[in-house]
Amino acid sequence: MADLYKKMLDDTFTKYYERFRELNALSKENAVTKAELFPDGQNLLDPDRMHKMLSAGIVKRVGFNRYWLDENRANDSKGILKQRLLIVVLGLIFGLILVALEKMGIINL
Repeated sequence: MADLYKKMLDDTFTKYYERFRELNALSKENAVTKAELFPDGQNLLDPDRMHKMLSAGIVKRVGFNRYWLDENRANDSKGILKQRLLIVVLGLIFGLILVALEKMGIINL
C-alpha cells in the first residue's frame, strides 16, 4: 500500500518537486517565494497542491512566505501515509467519544 501511495504522491507532485530542485530550494537557507515558484502565476490547482505538500511536511515554510522542499520527507511515503492514517483514526476516536458523551447526557449536540 505504501508503494501505491508513493506513486500517487509522485504523480501528483513531481512537477512541483522539479521546480523546487531547479531553484535549488532544498534547504531553509535557499527557500523561495511563491512568486519565484510560479513566475507565470498560479493555476487553479497550485494553491491546493501547495497546501497538501505543506500539510504533509513535504514542503516547509520559512517565515511568512518562503518555502523549500524537504526531500527526505518527500521520499518517506510510509511516514506520510502513517500520518494520514493516524489523523483518520484520531478523528474516529474523537467522534466516538462525542457520541458516548451525548448518550450519557454530558453534552448536547
